[in-house]
Amino acid sequence: MPVLNKKDAQKFQLLGGGVRWTILDHEKGSESLWIGDLFLPPGSSVETHIHKTEEAMIVIEGELDAILGDEVVKVSEGETVLAPKGIRHALINNSNKNARVIAVFPTSKMEKIKVD
Repeated sequence: MPVLNKKDAQKFQLLGGGVRWTILDHEKGSESLWIGDLFLPPGSSVETHIHKTEEAMIVIEGELDAILGDEVVKVSEGETVLAPKGIRHALINNSNKNARVIAVFPTSKMEKIKVD
């Protein structure tokens, strides 16, 4: 049984000082899941993009503006945003507090396509 530690995860920079750690993917032995841990300080964001699969974004700390299609919705701790495949989406921290999100995909190889 593999046990994965965030300190060993691959780290990516997001817009405005945010960070994403890839916790689980095909490189770590997953056959059908991708999981990321995102830290979004005030003023940071995840760019608008689409995926070939759906994505669940679980807000575990803070408050964010979630863009889903043409809609913008405020989401906060305890809420989950479901982005269907092919629908443009993004997260923006317009608050004055840090936010954290766990992103989950039903594939071990997450593909992100940037859009306006």
